[in-house]
Amino acid sequence: MSKIVEVKDLVLRFYTYEGVVKALEGVNFYIKDGETLGLVGETGCGKTMTSLSILHLIPQPGRIEGGKVIFKSKDGTIDILKEEESTLMKIRGKDISMVFQEPASALNPVLTAGEQISEAFLKHRKKGLTENALEELEKDIETVGQRSLKGRIYRLERKIYKKMIKNPNSIFLKLLSKIPLINRYKRRINIGLKKAVIKILREMEIPDPERVTDMYPHELSGGMQQRVVIAMALACNPALLVADEPTTSLDVTIQARILDLIRRLKSKFSSSVLFVTHDMGVIAEMCDRVAVMYAGTICEIADVIEIFKNPLHPYAKGLLESIPTPGKEFKSIPGTVPNLIEPPSGCRFHPRCSYAMQICPRIRPEMMELKKDHFVSCHLFTGRLE
Repeated sequence: MSKIVEVKDLVLRFYTYEGVVKALEGVNFYIKDGETLGLVGETGCGKTMTSLSILHLIPQPGRIEGGKVIFKSKDGTIDILKEEESTLMKIRGKDISMVFQEPASALNPVLTAGEQISEAFLKHRKKGLTENALEELEKDIETVGQRSLKGRIYRLERKIYKKMIKNPNSIFLKLLSKIPLINRYKRRINIGLKKAVIKILREMEIPDPERVTDMYPHELSGGMQQRVVIAMALACNPALLVADEPTTSLDVTIQARILDLIRRLKSKFSSSVLFVTHDMGVIAEMCDRVAVMYAGTICEIADVIEIFKNPLHPYAKGLLESIPTPGKEFKSIPGTVPNLIEPPSGCRFHPRCSYAMQICPRIRPEMMELKKDHFVSCHLFTGRLE
């Protein structure tokens, strides 16, 4: 199975008044074509920043200071971190989409659900919508005849559609759109656009999508808002869907429905998924492989069954032991996530690790493949004790 995304030695810094936040330090992982990779860890360990880095959407004052994000698209292999913003605008939403943690924050309060989903279609699928409108127009020309008055108007529309397909950003079309009488050519495209919006909302299993498309975000429940956000993300059948804790703000029953929806839509659209969460139960249900993250570093990557049966890194073991289990004493990982302005030297987990050795504060452990597709970053397995 080929790799659709490969993150190599990613380094991220935030330059603040308090100091330089070393948010990500040499992050390495890959996502295979058609799989779901879970990214799990405590709050504040860098999961969201890692997912935003894949789309090169780091907020200020953040700065990516090293590494690569290699993305294999239909048009070839590119390093997202080296591409111009104009190229990234074509990739975001079309090849890579993101479902954000807070649906209410991701939606514009003054636009309807239909208008916001339409933006994705108009940005990346305008050519397809125009071609569909042209097909409908050809049928109408055959019905009314080319020599009739309507036929002549339709022929003019046909010329406009052909120009749109050839060059949708031409100045001629922009001028036409300012003339009210001629601007009617958009009517067919808008009808096709509304049908596409209703179709994607129906695939989200939203009841009465015709009504929901005209509703504003504040009129929708949390679960409905999240479905609209997922609809926006999947509108253009992306190759990679980044889901950043998409069920955090939802109640348990709605969480189960959203997770089931993402699973089925992933299969239907043949997308790969990066699923960011802190919930090991969700990881077990949703993911094929797991990357365990701690304080801006990846400490273990393995198949989901392998992680649960045979965790190797002390932090991965601690995460699994902290899951409440009937009949077993509850265990928690001592201490807290460190301040990343002054992170611990060497292995960042060593101040909380019961297996810490003399070498741990001095040298950062390299990622090693101990079994096939089972990687771990820990001095317990490097053979170096001092």
